[in-house]
Amino acid sequence: MSDTDRMQLSFVEESTFGDKVTISNLKVLRWTSESLHQESDHTSSGEIRNDRQIADVMRNRVKAAGNIGIEMSYEAHDDFILAALMASAWSGLVTVGPAITISAANSDNSFNDSGSGLGTLVANQWIRASGFTTAANNGYFKIVSKTADKIVVSGGTLTDEAAGGSVTIKMGPQIVNGTTFPSFNIEKSYTDLSNELAILTGMCVDQMSLNISAGEPITGGFTFIGSKEESLTASAGTGYDAASTNKIMTAVDDIENILENQADYSITSFTMQLANNLRERIQVGTPATVSVGTGALNITGTVQAYFESKTVMDKFLNQTVSSIALVMEDQDGNAYIIDLPQVKYTTGQRNAGGQSQDIIADLGFTAYLDPTELITIRIAKFAA
Repeated sequence: MSDTDRMQLSFVEESTFGDKVTISNLKVLRWTSESLHQESDHTSSGEIRNDRQIADVMRNRVKAAGNIGIEMSYEAHDDFILAALMASAWSGLVTVGPAITISAANSDNSFNDSGSGLGTLVANQWIRASGFTTAANNGYFKIVSKTADKIVVSGGTLTDEAAGGSVTIKMGPQIVNGTTFPSFNIEKSYTDLSNELAILTGMCVDQMSLNISAGEPITGGFTFIGSKEESLTASAGTGYDAASTNKIMTAVDDIENILENQADYSITSFTMQLANNLRERIQVGTPATVSVGTGALNITGTVQAYFESKTVMDKFLNQTVSSIALVMEDQDGNAYIIDLPQVKYTTGQRNAGGQSQDIIADLGFTAYLDPTELITIRIAKFAA
């Protein structure tokens, strides 16, 4: 008998959809739950027999599906996050400084460099500034516009500070939604049994979710569709790469900021669901899914906050365009930023549920194409 606490999940990206990868190590995955399995559709024979029995049961099609639940930790699930956005690759880290020529200006919310060293930064991307004496000038900001000697930023209010300190500005690796479409081998190894493994091939990320609730770990998951499942007596790969060991992020200690239209917004919970609307393709003569088709990108979610102002609720009532950005940083300084630059609130209520309760502003949102940035979602990351 096998125990859940002895099962290992690991994965590797495929070079050909549905084929077992035999020349690479698999990456060990951090996870909290899984429901990965093969689904088979069957049809009973329609033959009529004089003894009233069914002549046969036939298999019509085979596909793989299921979900992997996670707790958020830095770089533990980057391959699946990349696949969920269908992005080609994380961009490279760009570092400016340390430099003593960088100042901060409140008048236009800008960082300025008399040494003209800001030219490698990119508008609309996220940066982390450090080294200023004034705390407000350190942290995470989004670049609104840039030249070689000036970047105007949003996401925080800068304070006037002259150049002279040793300042560093980093533009972390970032991804945006795209059309690159990877598939994976996902292996289940029942380590408390001898030579008992399973592999699911052609596994594609159909959905990604994120859940943040006050007083809880930050959780989420990935939903897959794919080709088929097989039992194995040994791993198809050449070995295993260990999982990362970064700390699990929580809503208590690791939410650096929630920005609503690039302004601070205090919340009690946040959820996001990304759906790629994938579909299986089948053909005559092949029982398993032969390929997977892509669909439209849908991103929806909810935001809940103690009701204290009509500002955000009026955006729902008036169909006002807004944006949402979420900054998560673990206790070691590793961070993710989830940026939805164009959202509309599609549901909203601020009801009194009963005696001795807080009134909660409960809003649902949909993200869609930003006409300036030409994206729906951006995710940035910063190593400690």
